[in-house]
Formats: sequence, structure tokens, C-alpha cells
Amino acid sequence: MDIFNALMSGFAAAITPINLLWCLIGCALGTAVGVLPGIGPAVAVAMLLPITGKVDITASMIFFSGIYYGAMYGGSTTSILLNTPGETASMVTAMEGNKMAKSGRAGAALATAAIGSFVAGTIATVVVTLFAPFVADYAVRLAAPEYFLLMLLAFTTVSAVLGKSTLRGMTALFAGLAIGCVGLDQISGQGRYTGD
Repeated sequence: MDIFNALMSGFAAAITPINLLWCLIGCALGTAVGVLPGIGPAVAVAMLLPITGKVDITASMIFFSGIYYGAMYGGSTTSILLNTPGETASMVTAMEGNKMAKSGRAGAALATAAIGSFVAGTIATVVVTLFAPFVADYAVRLAAPEYFLLMLLAFTTVSAVLGKSTLRGMTALFAGLAIGCVGLDQISGQGRYTGD
């Protein structure tokens, strides 16, 4: 019940007029930056970080959240209208939303993306707040068998959406996996692909 009270206290702080104004500014800037291809939400937050140098901490966190969620929605604009996803989160929006835009329903696709982004973001925030401690307790108990099954699930999921050429899709999958494994292991710090 303590988490629920903290969540309600956070919502009460967020709906003050000055914090809502910072959220509006953040959403507008985030949407404007999110429309640019290749600039995702994390880059948008990093680029606009200096704006909040003299701002209250709560307002700046709300501002950054607005930037993040605005950039997440902004990527769907180019995906729907131009079939050009700016980041990986907009891939499905590009596949389905652009079909709607081509059939003359671009406004409905953009409205659906905006409403869906708001509702899903709100639900995700509440769920993460309520269940993060339980998930974290479970996540630290994961070992090699669980990681193997997670990778197997990822490969199965990717193979389900490969398209017409399975060979080309699997080649791209394993080439990307090989490139992604270059460097230091994040857990052990051991160098990979060093040739030693």
C-alpha cells in the first residue's frame, strides 16, 4: 500500500500547473525532435539536457519524461506518413500505419498512435511502479538456462517475421548478432573476438 500512496503522491505533484506546462513543452520538443529520422528518444533527452540547468528537479524530470514520450510518438509520424521509421520502436507503426495513410486514413492512424502512446505510457508507468520490486527480485535469480531460453525465444520471434527469404533473414540475424558481440562482455568484462 505504501507504493500506491507514493504513486498517488507523484501524480498529485505532476498535475500542478507549472509541472503540466513543463510536460507540455517537453512533449512538443520531443515530438519535434522525434520526427527527425535516426534521432530516438534517448538522443532527444541527451540533446535537450542543458535546457533544465536552472529548473526544479521535479519539473526537470517531468520535462524529460515529456521529451521521451513525445519523441516516442514523433517517430510514428514519419513512419505513418513517409514509411520511414526513425528508430526500431516505429517499425510496426510503419508497416501498419503507412497502409492506412495510403488508403486515405492518415489522420486516423496518427490519432490512434497518439492515443495509444498516451494510454500505453500511462499504464506502463503504473505497472512498472507497482511491480518493479518483484521483477527485480526475480531477475537477479536468472542463471544460464534462463538466459539460453530467452535467447531461444528471441531467435524464434525473429524467425517468425523474416519475410519471404528465410536464408537472407537468418544471415542478417547472425551477422547482426556477430557484430553485436564485438567488445567487452557486459557481465564478466572479458574481451570477445580478440583473436587470442
